[in-house]
Amino acid sequence: MNHTDTWNKPSHTLFQRMLIILLVIGIAIPFLFTLIQMGVFAGEPVVDTPITVTDPDAPVLRVATDYDFCPNSYINSDGQLSGLYIEIITEAANRMGVRPEFKTGEWLECRQMLTDNEVDVLLGLEIFSNMEGALRTIPICSDELRVYGRDSIDSAASLAGKRVALMARSVIAATYDLQCTYVEYFTNTEILQAVENGEVDYGICHAAVSSKIIQKNGFHLQASLPIAKSYPALAVDDSRPELRDQLNTVLQEMSRDGTIGRLQKKWITDFTKNKSFAYVLKSNELFYFTFCFGILVVAGICIAFRMLERQQNAYIQTLLNYQQQLKRSNDEANQANRAKSEFLSHMSHDIRTPMNGIIGMAEMIRRNEDKPPVVDECLDKIDAASRHLLSLLNDVLSMSELEHGKVRLERKPFDLQEELHTIETIVEEQRKEYSIAFAVHADGLTHTNLLGSPLHLRRILLNLISNAIKYNKKDGRVDLTVQELSCDGSHVRYQFTVADTGIGMSPEFLQKNLYQPFTQENNNIRTNYQGTGLGMSIVHELVKAMGGTIRVQSTQGIGTTFTVNLSFEQNPHAQPAACTPSTPADISGVRVLVVEDNELNREIAQAMLENAGAVVTTAVNGKEAVDLFAASAPRSIDAILMDIMMPVMDGMAAAQAIRALPRPDAKTVTIIAMTANAFEEDKRRTLESGMNAHLTKPVDPALLHALLAPCRKATS
Repeated sequence: MNHTDTWNKPSHTLFQRMLIILLVIGIAIPFLFTLIQMGVFAGEPVVDTPITVTDPDAPVLRVATDYDFCPNSYINSDGQLSGLYIEIITEAANRMGVRPEFKTGEWLECRQMLTDNEVDVLLGLEIFSNMEGALRTIPICSDELRVYGRDSIDSAASLAGKRVALMARSVIAATYDLQCTYVEYFTNTEILQAVENGEVDYGICHAAVSSKIIQKNGFHLQASLPIAKSYPALAVDDSRPELRDQLNTVLQEMSRDGTIGRLQKKWITDFTKNKSFAYVLKSNELFYFTFCFGILVVAGICIAFRMLERQQNAYIQTLLNYQQQLKRSNDEANQANRAKSEFLSHMSHDIRTPMNGIIGMAEMIRRNEDKPPVVDECLDKIDAASRHLLSLLNDVLSMSELEHGKVRLERKPFDLQEELHTIETIVEEQRKEYSIAFAVHADGLTHTNLLGSPLHLRRILLNLISNAIKYNKKDGRVDLTVQELSCDGSHVRYQFTVADTGIGMSPEFLQKNLYQPFTQENNNIRTNYQGTGLGMSIVHELVKAMGGTIRVQSTQGIGTTFTVNLSFEQNPHAQPAACTPSTPADISGVRVLVVEDNELNREIAQAMLENAGAVVTTAVNGKEAVDLFAASAPRSIDAILMDIMMPVMDGMAAAQAIRALPRPDAKTVTIIAMTANAFEEDKRRTLESGMNAHLTKPVDPALLHALLAPCRKATS
């Protein structure tokens, strides 16, 4: 027997198996990923909300709805009435204690049912509709009215002289004179079918509805120009304002507890998502490229290994004489393979050792009193850069540790102001390179001597700041603002805000991909900015590991703001400042309405005031505050502490609404802005809205008490 054949057979078989495995992986994973993205395994959503009021003698709520308005209201594949509107009105009826009965028809038929008093509620009437004799509730969802055609347009001027299909009696025809010929149809399917058949040039339909009709019928139409924002509501006869008010109350509850948002995501965001093969390929190009590139690299390594092995086969006969030596070598190779798992952890340690020496030597030089002043500046930069390099080395292990929940947080003393100065020094060179202005705003901090993990805090802030600089515009700006939110004597809670004037991010990217590893919003990011896509994953996982929260607001072309909330222990050996300032003015008995949407801030303000003897009532948004004040007895509220940025109704709008109420104390009640907005422009706007004063968070209790004290005098 040929010894070479004996040698080759196992390795050759292994090589074949590896190629087969690679081939299977290279086909199966992208194939399954594509099928999942195309929704092959996802079924049609169903109405999960059951009708809980089933008593035949219970009050009935008669509801009219379009049967051709998928995904809002339609007859599903099982012949059942389904969709977003159906689930919303079912939940609303359950909360009102009534039993819903549905009647379906074309849209104009449904409108006529309400006019003829055949039903109590009409589903899906636009808030800007011109339908007479109807009262509308608050919006139940949102959509867009878009232009659909065989080709795409980017200007309304392109519709001039064209035949444009829309729903019969649509307010669009009366509102927008686009110098085109409007052609009315009775269902959305008829509108898009007319465009598909060439009866008209373009059609105007709801975006979510159109996406399902096009998908179901295989139309070759493109969505292009948005014409208007759509805000569907419920409609009742104008003789029944009490029913409209009941529905509004229930819809507001469903909005506050997240029911409407959850249902809109289920029926609009997820169900109408573009699942075409072309869209899946385009939106996941980075995944396909990275995966295929990885397979090619591994395959190339295997082929190279095989070629090398073939070259070695010429020496097999000689090598057989050294089998024992090869066995020992094989044992060593196995040991080396086992050592690979330990390599990364040792590498970080071994590189840190000389870096610590550099830092130590720099400190020795610093102690030399004869050195010129410029040396101190150089030593500061050496020290800051060295320590940052050590933190960067930890990134080698960060992703692995974070993914397996093994991140090791430190608990050591540090000074927050010094840490911020270090960050400012590290950022200096980068911001000069990109011509970006950078500033740290931390003048109002009271407690800075802390126990915690400064390395991980620095990594979080430097990643955010580095991204803000890198993805900025030339001559742009980045601001790091640090605010002390609370102190309970043992722990201090801070808010770190990194705001930039950069390129911003789309809502879709923020919602789905921002914190995913190796993800970037478009194909130009890696080329233009040389990013890896790891930074935000590390930030997100570190913030979570440190028990904090992170949120983001971003507008494309305007900028991005990241807000991180973290708590640290106070250092008991550093003699921190007391948590309570000098004795404030007496506010006992003052009746205060605290308006704040952030639960933590609201609880802090309430506790601070009640500890001082004030009587506190709370509201979670401006609308609730206006309603509470309007329903209260005259002069039963002495002062209002008003946050500015709140949902439903912001603080300035609420202040204006309170001042406009027809009651004697509406003009005189003290309204104080209590907000994180600290610019002079913000103060001017709050005063113009009718407020008496402006306090910037974190609030100085002494100053707050001084502003509230006159209310006590007025009360007594």
